[in-house]
Amino acid sequence: MQKRDICPFYKNGYCISPMLDSPSDIVVSASRCFKTYKTCRYYVDQGEEKQGLENFQQDEKIDQDIKFYPKISLIQEKIDSGCEFFQLMKTENGFIASCKILNRIITESQAKLCSKYWQTCPLRRG
Repeated sequence: MQKRDICPFYKNGYCISPMLDSPSDIVVSASRCFKTYKTCRYYVDQGEEKQGLENFQQDEKIDQDIKFYPKISLIQEKIDSGCEFFQLMKTENGFIASCKILNRIITESQAKLCSKYWQTCPLRRG
């Protein structure tokens, strides 16, 4: 039997539904807890269960390798920008900048433009 065929509130022979005051084995039934559990009056639909990476919310950060061309994207000095979408990240060899609107790593020259002319955003024009 697959995990999705078992009620998510069935744990070790007990029903732990949020509709019950405490876990109970009185309401547990093989015909109800397996396969047809959605018809049970103690079942609460919590939306589809997410699996794997879907468990992470969008705003949670996941460490990952970021690919970029070091010759054009690596910045030696720390650059600051007033733009809320500008992000500077430390690497082993310096810094790299990214634009959250463009959703990518930007080059050193683009980062300098973003720092100097952030009010008019020279990267998103045209």
